[in-house]
Amino acid sequence: QKQEIQWQWWSQDIIPALLNPYLQYLQVSESLRVVVDSIVDHRSQCLTCVVHPLTICCLFFDRLEDIEISYCDCTPAPICLMECGLFACSPVAPTLAVDLHVLEFMRTLFVHLTPNMTAWSEALESFLDAQGYQLQSKVCCIHETFITRLFVTTCMFLYSTSPFH
Repeated sequence: QKQEIQWQWWSQDIIPALLNPYLQYLQVSESLRVVVDSIVDHRSQCLTCVVHPLTICCLFFDRLEDIEISYCDCTPAPICLMECGLFACSPVAPTLAVDLHVLEFMRTLFVHLTPNMTAWSEALESFLDAQGYQLQSKVCCIHETFITRLFVTTCMFLYSTSPFH
């Protein structure tokens, strides 16, 4: 029952509310071709709601970074994170978020997925080519931890079932 309630919250409330911040981020990042050099610092300016502080571990291509945001009932944490180019792993008080560039890479990976490790190379090359980069040689291996794979898979499921791609 908890999963059903969470899915309803995602599909009926959070994902529709994420659409405008997502489109704004796409515009600023030139359809995710440019890494937006913004400090992830979201402080709620709401004067009518109770403001909640939250520390979130964020997955970027090159690092994991703990960020602090504040959110309120009228601007939930997933919306605050999307404004910074991050997709939250939970509709309420998320503890993890993934950079949209990483999610786009993972989506590209699943499009090119083959039953062997060359899928990583082909997806990475295709993704970087779309960003305007050319690799001089093939990528041989990318290593992830189990937790990162599980988290990214969960986010990819939410991302792939939303209108964001």
